[in-house]
Amino acid sequence: MAKEASQKSGKSYLFEIHFLRAFACLAVVAVHVSATNSGMNNDTYDWFSYFLNQIGRFGTPIFAVISGFLLFLQVRNKGFQFGKFMKSRFSKVIIPFILWSVAYRYMMYVYNGQGFGDPIEEIGGFIQGNAFYHLYFISIVVQFYLVFPLLQKLFRTQTTILIFLFISFLISYNLYGIKPPFEGPIGEFIASKSFMPIWIFYFAFGAFLAYYWEGIRNYALKRPIQMLILALAVSTGAVIEYKMKGYVSNRRISNLANIPLLSIATIGIYPLLSKFSIIKQPLVLIGKYSMGIYLIHPMVLYLMARHLPEPYWNVQYVGLMYIAVMIICVAAIRLITFVPLTTFLLPVPKIKKTSRETPINPADASTRQSA
Repeated sequence: MAKEASQKSGKSYLFEIHFLRAFACLAVVAVHVSATNSGMNNDTYDWFSYFLNQIGRFGTPIFAVISGFLLFLQVRNKGFQFGKFMKSRFSKVIIPFILWSVAYRYMMYVYNGQGFGDPIEEIGGFIQGNAFYHLYFISIVVQFYLVFPLLQKLFRTQTTILIFLFISFLISYNLYGIKPPFEGPIGEFIASKSFMPIWIFYFAFGAFLAYYWEGIRNYALKRPIQMLILALAVSTGAVIEYKMKGYVSNRRISNLANIPLLSIATIGIYPLLSKFSIIKQPLVLIGKYSMGIYLIHPMVLYLMARHLPEPYWNVQYVGLMYIAVMIICVAAIRLITFVPLTTFLLPVPKIKKTSRETPINPADASTRQSA
């Protein structure tokens, strides 16, 4: 039965995961737009911009979940070929990471006069994703790729995935707020936000989703209203948390519970929102372009901040700025995709015209999903 499900899963597109990726993308952009807007106003937030900034902190961990999900689902359905894996990851992630790191570093040199220092330190900064503030997450993903060949060999059944999830939870939990016992570059790296083991639980939860996908998906799709309530409850809890504690980061310990609940809830509310094409179509497009949007939007924001008149950066315009950034990013990516070899710069997954969306009615829900 499992084999049959696996074979069927290669024939359709993972619309729910694409939907989840769109929300993660929107959340990340919300953080950076609101932060840029407040920075232009001497770090002044109003309630809405601060809400966007803090709720948006869910975005990056969800991207880690999706990364783990897609990798482990590929192993589950098609097995693992080291050469093919390395070739794919190198062309789709590592090369864009290098190119965009160079582009952002050069931008800071041109606009800020930020000179180049010691070559070893510059390379070390590139590896950690320090070329610009958002690239640390790509560094985390690349680190995960380095250990994934071993992880997929150790954990490739439903039982062993549960073990992986438990071990990863303990690692992420115990590394929260870690203070390395030694100084120097290694200690600084371990204490930094780009140290992958701090994020390992989210990748492991993605693996859990991959190996228990049919059951979790069908359970969530049968309960869209309950899933909507769950998503609202998690969001309300996040608001209470930042109201009580003040600023919270995407590495807060509460996300070890928030992210799994919110990921499943978002999958479950897909049937509700997908009924409305005015909502569904933009989310499908954003999900498709999410990697490109993630890479390009800080550059769009930076250039807008330098060239738009100061009155445009009033906090009351944060919503309009947010929409403008998304439109500019999508338009820029669309134009760039017409240029040959741009898949190495902005990888965009294809949705085959022959693909059919999995039925929304839970009674008819099949297992025809694929990465």
